[in-house]
Amino acid sequence: MGARILSIVNNPTSSLARISDSSLSIDCGPEIGVAATKSFTAQLSLIYTIVDRLCNGCLDFEANKAFLVGALRQVLDTENQIHSIAEGLRDARDIYIIGRSIHYAIALEGALKIKELAYVHTEGIAAGELKHGPLALIDRNSYVLLVNPDDIASEDNIASAYEIKARGAKIIGISDRPNNVYDIFIKIPSVKSTFYPIIEVLPFQILAYYLALAKNADPDYPRNLAKSVTVK
Repeated sequence: MGARILSIVNNPTSSLARISDSSLSIDCGPEIGVAATKSFTAQLSLIYTIVDRLCNGCLDFEANKAFLVGALRQVLDTENQIHSIAEGLRDARDIYIIGRSIHYAIALEGALKIKELAYVHTEGIAAGELKHGPLALIDRNSYVLLVNPDDIASEDNIASAYEIKARGAKIIGISDRPNNVYDIFIKIPSVKSTFYPIIEVLPFQILAYYLALAKNADPDYPRNLAKSVTVK
């Protein structure tokens, strides 16, 4: 069909790299774990770089790199808190992760990691779709993680959170600002709104890891899963 292929890979000698017209490597080292958390974050960083170059620096990603590294280190300071939260979720039946706009993608990624590693039914839900089905699933046995940094959608998310709370669910807020609607608050640093995804995915990666351990599962080798490129 004549389309040119640009691939993002972690192995520059891979089949995908060879068949691509151009290939960019994230160079984050071998990804041993099936869940592939570090390569997800590295890919996200490279995508930011590509977009920043295409728009002649409109994102200011290069200028913000050092700041974002520091912000990620601040998230790591919440590891003990997230470990404790994971222990509390050990017997959870249903976990729902809610995000809006670009944060919906992180809700999906967080849900995938918890399903893969801890074997808990977890769904990523677009906040705007809450009343179109998902709200019917939520009850007092549900746990809801709300991805809600302080941006233009924050107040709408808080309104949704109160509807969720009225149905008895426990709400864990991931945000740079506390709110009374949260039963538990995981603080992330304030960054430029465009860059929140690279920051807010880290709490989910940590949570999935510790929840897997709490359920005596091996986070590096989830049951019934394999890297697709190794089995095709």
